Amino acid sequence: MNNYNFDEEFNRIGSNSYKWDGRKRFLGYENLIPMHVADMDFQCAPEILQEIEKRARHPFFGYTIYSGSHFEWMGDWLYKKHNWKVTSNNCLYSPSVVTSLSIIVFSLTNENDGVIVQTPIYPPFMEVVRNNNRKLLINELKLNEQGKYTFDLDNFEELCKKNSPKILLFCNPHNPVGKVWAKDELLKLAELCKKYSIIVISDEIHSDIVYKPNKHIPFASLGKDIAQFTLTCLSPAKTFNLPSVSSSVIIVENNNYKKILDKALDRFHLFLPSAFSVLSFETAYKYGEKWYNSLMDYLLINREVVFNWANRNSNMIQYVSPEGTYLSWISFRNMNLSDANLKKFIYENANVALDPGIRFGKGGEGFMRLNFACPINQLTRALDNIEKILI
Repeated sequence: MNNYNFDEEFNRIGSNSYKWDGRKRFLGYENLIPMHVADMDFQCAPEILQEIEKRARHPFFGYTIYSGSHFEWMGDWLYKKHNWKVTSNNCLYSPSVVTSLSIIVFSLTNENDGVIVQTPIYPPFMEVVRNNNRKLLINELKLNEQGKYTFDLDNFEELCKKNSPKILLFCNPHNPVGKVWAKDELLKLAELCKKYSIIVISDEIHSDIVYKPNKHIPFASLGKDIAQFTLTCLSPAKTFNLPSVSSSVIIVENNNYKKILDKALDRFHLFLPSAFSVLSFETAYKYGEKWYNSLMDYLLINREVVFNWANRNSNMIQYVSPEGTYLSWISFRNMNLSDANLKKFIYENANVALDPGIRFGKGGEGFMRLNFACPINQLTRALDNIEKILI
């Protein structure tokens, strides 16, 4: 694997890791195997680490700007991986994707305007709507008997007719369910958004973590008309495991929206990056492809490990492998436990921290989310612990 050791278990305790050092503080348990937070337990790509170490030896950490070519390597990456042409002129710097979501909702809507989210969904989607005093409109995804998720387009249209929403917060690949939306699905959704004049904010931070034969299709790439009402939020943070040092980008082709967001980012003084965020962003897309390819090979193995484990325990759990992301969305509904008791049962008896599905909104009841982006021995220990307590 090109000398990349994804098997090595590295002690992250003492690094102020939210995932590891925050267990007692945020979960109430100190020694759980943490499989709940969506960052990877793999060391940073050495190509990126080398550049960060080099910059750290330069003994000045004044205010930082990003170069005129800052977004060009990302543009090359997006074209190569997703056949999507993006120009630097359409890119805005933002500290993180969640920051971007909040700024966009704040800037392009007014208080009590409707914002649609499709649950189960990454919790900050709901939080940025509530925190900005907007009206949260839930369009729950439909779950079929095969464990596959689809849009509920009939309910989506009803929400549009009754509430005249201004924005759809969209996620592709969809966290937590692992769905990679197909082109025909995206086009049907885009048609409704166009019909009802809805702005699509597309969080595509997981877009590089997609397993064949599935293919990520950027929402804005569906057509020039669709791109005019789409704002795409991206970051190398998930692909290269850089959430604490990376930054993000808002890709917007509509000049009016771009001007509004430019002013908002300036208003909240969010336009100055850190030295390391600039460097990690550029270096990841410039030098990270070999590491990324090896990562995907390893994730594919871990994905299969979870699938086989779930099959062995299919009397108690239901599971479909994710089409994208490194997150497993597991149904424990056959155990007939409340969400609070399910969490307590797994935490205290398996000694494993999973992310409770109820956090992801309507449709998450009875589910737990597991992050399999970790050394395989850590993954198998966690799965073995859970298997032992399944009745």
